[in-house]
Amino acid sequence: MSEGHSELFWREAELLKKAQQAADDLQDDSVSLAEYNELIASYADLLKQISLLTRISDKNQKRTKDILQRLSRYVPPPIYRKIASGKETGEINKTRRVKLSIFFSDIKGFSWLSSDMQGEALSTFLNSYLEEMTHIVNRHGGTLDKYIGDAIMVFFGDPDFTSDEDHALRCVQMAIEMRSRMRELQERWFNLGYPEPLHIRMGISTGFVNVGNFGSEKLMEYTIIGAPVNLAARLQENAREDQILISHETWGFVKDSIPCGPPFEMEVKGFYRPVLVHELQDETPSATKKTYEDKGWSLQYDPNLICLEDIKEQISRLKDKPDS
Repeated sequence: MSEGHSELFWREAELLKKAQQAADDLQDDSVSLAEYNELIASYADLLKQISLLTRISDKNQKRTKDILQRLSRYVPPPIYRKIASGKETGEINKTRRVKLSIFFSDIKGFSWLSSDMQGEALSTFLNSYLEEMTHIVNRHGGTLDKYIGDAIMVFFGDPDFTSDEDHALRCVQMAIEMRSRMRELQERWFNLGYPEPLHIRMGISTGFVNVGNFGSEKLMEYTIIGAPVNLAARLQENAREDQILISHETWGFVKDSIPCGPPFEMEVKGFYRPVLVHELQDETPSATKKTYEDKGWSLQYDPNLICLEDIKEQISRLKDKPDS
């Protein structure tokens, strides 16, 4: 290739020059038929090459689109959009300190269930649950950080920031919808032959965390670290079945919109002093009115305030007393 022909469309440029020269030569009838035929043949050859390049480009574009679509299933939608837009540079050790609302959940008793189910059935069961919960996460605009077995971690406020109040409110509303959906799934699973209903436990906190890329140059994860993350995880661990515990700071943002219980102190692992915690009240009639009967004992209870296991333990203690 001669000097000056390094451009992508250098052949088109040469042909245009020849065409222009031919047009100029027409004025003095000096262009021969052979020269015109040569020009036509050159254009035909060029057309074939352009057509081939176009097909290759379309094929590569389709392949890239397919890869991106598959990749989007491994990356949370907000993070995927950030990467696709070119705003995420993929730099390691580049983090920001921002205030987020963080959510953790898991299925109480899932370890027992997994030990009693075959691998394929367990995978189907778990994937159906995660599919339902993920739809709810996306509907409320959360960033799904990761699945940890049956546990789910979500945060609100990055990469799409609105306001601290909005982040906390959407996070809490998501948790409430998850609890409601879980009750519907309990009935479905019971009809499929699972005798013991599974229950979800949830914890939410709000506070400043570090968000960004963590890992190595070869493999990194866009995630968050900080005390509020640990607190949300601990609240989830300490929640009873179908209970949603929120930190006092989260409560401050949602108390005017969401019914919450009074504050109470909780000893939380990893924290040097008790933390103030609130419970999201559950006004579902079917959930707030339950009856437990056992050999002459009949007791109505609120499962959001006391779990069935605690009731059985208290009744057992009363039965063991001589004057009971």
